[in-house]
Amino acid sequence: MDFLFKIWSLLIEISPFLLFGFLFSGILSVALSVETVAKYLGGRGIKSIFLASLFGIPLPLCSCGVIPVFSYLKKHGASKASTTSFLTSTPQTGVDSIMVTYGLLGPIFAIYRPVIAFISGIIGGTLVSVLDKEESIKEDFSSCNDDCCDEEGSVIWRIFDYGFIKLAQDIAQPLIIGIVVAALIFFFIPPNYFQSIGTGIIGMLIMLVLGLPSYICATASIPMALALHVQGGFSMGSLMVFLMCGPATNIATISVSLKQIGKKSTLIYIGSIVLCSILSGLLFDVMFPGITVEDSLSSSMHMVPHSVGVLSAWALILILLNSIRLNYFSSSIKNIQKSSNVVLFIKGMKCNNCVSSINKTVNQLPGIKVV
Repeated sequence: MDFLFKIWSLLIEISPFLLFGFLFSGILSVALSVETVAKYLGGRGIKSIFLASLFGIPLPLCSCGVIPVFSYLKKHGASKASTTSFLTSTPQTGVDSIMVTYGLLGPIFAIYRPVIAFISGIIGGTLVSVLDKEESIKEDFSSCNDDCCDEEGSVIWRIFDYGFIKLAQDIAQPLIIGIVVAALIFFFIPPNYFQSIGTGIIGMLIMLVLGLPSYICATASIPMALALHVQGGFSMGSLMVFLMCGPATNIATISVSLKQIGKKSTLIYIGSIVLCSILSGLLFDVMFPGITVEDSLSSSMHMVPHSVGVLSAWALILILLNSIRLNYFSSSIKNIQKSSNVVLFIKGMKCNNCVSSINKTVNQLPGIKVV
């Protein structure tokens, strides 16, 4: 019962901020489309690097969801430097994860995290522009026309559809896993169990090893980080390393970047994340020595009434259940003759950005009615 109560308490803490994050993410999906971002990243120089890192901060794309957007930008004229900048900053944070960071780790961390993501994107892109000037890796592409880029439905529906359905589908599974893992850490690990190795450079290196090859959603990683700090005794600087390198990279992202920007730029991209995560962790511990989550939350946790947290938790549960239903129980296609159905099995689809890319491509084929 204590384990289930911890899961429920985490849901109450996280849900009001996550629901606000879903709403703002839906608004951003309409106001800041992939086509809009691509329009500003076609040039060269520090301006495109700056804009790429800036655009990446609010976008709610994980290290898997950023892959098709990253590929789209590269194919539509963005330089290696700007795409590397976008690939570095985008998965680390988003409107939804910023809101949850504020709720669980406090306002200091909520400000520090996107600032570091922005700076690391500029550093990664600048290093690529200086150390790898070769732009020979290009692919043929056909320009995106109105048929494949226009979204259907009213603006309000598109905001709701992206924020509370598509984005929720993308993070439902890792979020549930993250909350359960956090509850397990709270339940089984005694307080400050790893305090002797969880502070300083050793703790940061441990977080680096855990986060670098893994697929950890920017939002789902936050309750895990909270548990590692409260129970494990890891410093807030060590959490910064985990929250930066975990969402920023995984094996899938690295393999795609090898094809899109080449081996040299990929090594620079990984190296810049490692370097920036360690430096940002050390800097945080120097700027805020001895600070804990309790200290950081002292001015923010009482802003949300308990009743609002409970109602938000139930709403989040309903959204997650709907996401699971959509993810694992595909709806049947009606009013189409059986003889006209074509079933294609496509590996590697991890999120709704994959679904959107495939939908747009297949819908351009002649004779296609429903995908």
